[in-house]
Amino acid sequence: MDDGAAPFSLIVRVARTGSTSTDLREAAAREPWPHLSVLVADAQDAGRGRAGRSWVTPPGQALTASVLVRPRVPAEGLAWVTLLTGLAVLRAVEEVLTREGTAAGHRVALKWPNDVVVVGAGEEDLPGWGRDRKVAGVLAEVVPGQPPAVVLGIGVNVAQDRPGLPVGWATSLRLEGASTTPDDVLVAVGRHLVALLDRWEAAGGDAGALAGEVAARCATLGHEVAVDLPGGERLEGTAIALDADGALLVRAEDGREVPVRAGDVSHVRSR
Repeated sequence: MDDGAAPFSLIVRVARTGSTSTDLREAAAREPWPHLSVLVADAQDAGRGRAGRSWVTPPGQALTASVLVRPRVPAEGLAWVTLLTGLAVLRAVEEVLTREGTAAGHRVALKWPNDVVVVGAGEEDLPGWGRDRKVAGVLAEVVPGQPPAVVLGIGVNVAQDRPGLPVGWATSLRLEGASTTPDDVLVAVGRHLVALLDRWEAAGGDAGALAGEVAARCATLGHEVAVDLPGGERLEGTAIALDADGALLVRAEDGREVPVRAGDVSHVRSR
């Protein structure tokens, strides 16, 4: 890849690491990495996801990268960064599929809060996922400081065949018909991420119209869901909207409308 084509201020590459997000977060705590720095690994041995999950990516098969951003928005607005990054990854995946001429029959969507799925890509229903299959994920972590920075861990399944996927509810761009590389996907992600961050900053951190764009692509809305909350409680109901801070608003079975800001969400069935 020609690094000049990517809208990043700094690109650092390593052949292998445990977690690009861990490495970048620790590096940013020691020295001031610039806005839109990215650490890319060809292979990752201990990538981190929600709820402490980890996964391994073999060399050259996936985009495993972490981007450091210093958004010029109020700290209380930072909750939106995960959803906006997910939207950027979604648009990059769509761009690749369209460029490869394989977009027909594909619909890419967000599964709140941090997964990108290809709708209906599976041949059988799987618990929590139905026939949707995960092609990418995002994990945002705040780096304390003034102003705070955010490390965006981004993983996109690019070239895996089915036995090489980390979980049974995953797919890859290759399996969806696209012949591309992790570097090409990185360029597309960067382009869409910068465009969304610029709009967000221009609005002073108010999600505004961006919230509607996220909601329009969120497959979780309208589904009956089961949410495993951090304290061990389980919430069941219908996902009806995104709250002003990006939380998932769930109408519980007793009629309460509960904002969910963290938790593992399973899609039960469509309304």
